[in-house]
Amino acid sequence: MKVLSSLEIKAVVAELQSLINARVDQIYQPDATEIVLALHRSNLGKNLLRIIPGTALYITTKRRASPKESINFCRFLRKRLGPTKLKEIIQKNRERIVELHFEGKDSYFILIAEFFSKGNLILCDKNYIIISAFQVQLWKDRKIKAKQKYEYPPERKIDFKDFEEFKSYIQANKKESIVKTIALSLNMGGTYAEELCFRAKINKETKDPTEKDVKEIFTQLQILLSEELQPNTIQGEPYPISMHEKGKGEPQDSYNKALDQYYAQFIEEDTEKEQEREKKKNKWEDMITEQEKQRIQVERAIEENKIKAEWIYNNYMEAKEIMDLFKQKKLTELKKKGVEVEGKNLLIEIQ
Repeated sequence: MKVLSSLEIKAVVAELQSLINARVDQIYQPDATEIVLALHRSNLGKNLLRIIPGTALYITTKRRASPKESINFCRFLRKRLGPTKLKEIIQKNRERIVELHFEGKDSYFILIAEFFSKGNLILCDKNYIIISAFQVQLWKDRKIKAKQKYEYPPERKIDFKDFEEFKSYIQANKKESIVKTIALSLNMGGTYAEELCFRAKINKETKDPTEKDVKEIFTQLQILLSEELQPNTIQGEPYPISMHEKGKGEPQDSYNKALDQYYAQFIEEDTEKEQEREKKKNKWEDMITEQEKQRIQVERAIEENKIKAEWIYNNYMEAKEIMDLFKQKKLTELKKKGVEVEGKNLLIEIQ
């Protein structure tokens, strides 16, 4: 499943600006991997913002079923963000980090979505003090847990004041090939690093590019970063810009819609798995219910037989007399004693 690069997150965030001032209607958490914010704005209606930490965020038209009982983090977000409006969505320093700022009558919260490593969702106050996190994470120089100040991970540069700064940075962060240097040092990911090499007409496996090569990469980087959105799909894979290296794509109305179509295949797969699990669960529940009925019936029969045995024990002579009358078919006498006969059964009211 596709994990969004910093360039792709930039495209998503640009399109999400239409949601500014939208009201938080509801918050869902279908499972332990994602959060869905239902945002309503008068001229747009309701939009579902799906956030999968470590993977992606985008507007979705697919709403997955939520568990009957809300997961703790979801309940926590509902309590804090329920009466607020979305005031700002920003990508932090072209990193794979997105901040969503929410403002209420007497409150202000910042929901930080991280899409690197395992990902995370962190709710902070206006001073970036962590209130709660999707996952508690502890590193040597960084802690994601309540009451800690949120610290951004070390920044990987992608904006440069001039070519000389860019050249120095590339030389200082050189990897075994130019494509890996671009992918890792510039935080662009492999796909767009290859695209940049293709546009610069440089062999991506080159280890020691010439100054002319580096200058062409710098030029193409500026073009790529300032390029207007041209959402498209190539062999089902969504891209926010034209990909010269991969060929002509199929135009899409928006990058968010392209992502929604792409990720829908995984949601449908999840839904099928959930339905299968639900089917098995219902089967087991039916078996347990039936077994419980049988248990109750057996316990009731044991109790009834116990009462009968105690009555016979305590009223042995009377019981013997009744049995003798039954064998002699003296039904009238039995009726006088309050005993009803149904076929081979004797019905005796026991006090």
